[in-house]
Amino acid sequence: MQTRWEWLPAVAAPVVVTAGLLAAHSAALVFLAYHFGLCLALPWLVSWRRGRDLPALRGDPAAVGVGLGLAVVGLAAPLLAWRWWPSLLPDAASLGAVLHGWGVDAAAAGPVLVFLAVVNGPAEELFWRGWLPARLRPGRGGRVLLLMLFSSYHTVTVGALAPSPAAAALMLTLVPAAAAFWTWSVRRWRSLWPAVLSHAGATLGYVAVCRWILG
Repeated sequence: MQTRWEWLPAVAAPVVVTAGLLAAHSAALVFLAYHFGLCLALPWLVSWRRGRDLPALRGDPAAVGVGLGLAVVGLAAPLLAWRWWPSLLPDAASLGAVLHGWGVDAAAAGPVLVFLAVVNGPAEELFWRGWLPARLRPGRGGRVLLLMLFSSYHTVTVGALAPSPAAAALMLTLVPAAAAFWTWSVRRWRSLWPAVLSHAGATLGYVAVCRWILG
């Protein structure tokens, strides 16, 4: 029987990210505790202890091809926004200030940006769209709750990078929309590949833009 404790990792995730960035001012702590600890290590350990496999990246054979197509779209979106709507993105000074508040020197942000580009999307999808739904088997209300928990801490991450209230509103509208799409894609193709690759492409595009902004 499912208990409220089964939801603890999902509830803990936004708390860890928010506390790590706003209280500890440490992106490194978030990487360690959230990306590696919650998103990757915890699912593996729990699944290993219970003799189960982690959610497999398999399903509809078309899923990988769909995922690659979605990755291109996700990659292109931030690049096009930077080209045609630069007001949606921070300038070098504000981006540097945000990174500084997270304990990152803008002049040496390369490793942090590489980590985000490579690890963030796959780790989050394995956790939020893979392991948690497989563990909780939520109904519609549960899926909405997962979407809300996933979206909540982006007010600290994506929202903080927005240069204006209008840009923040747009970005924070796109986050739950993307999460809903990724959730649907897993059910549609019975595979995490579309969500993993799409998320990875979008993160890579945004990170590339941030790298160019920093110069």
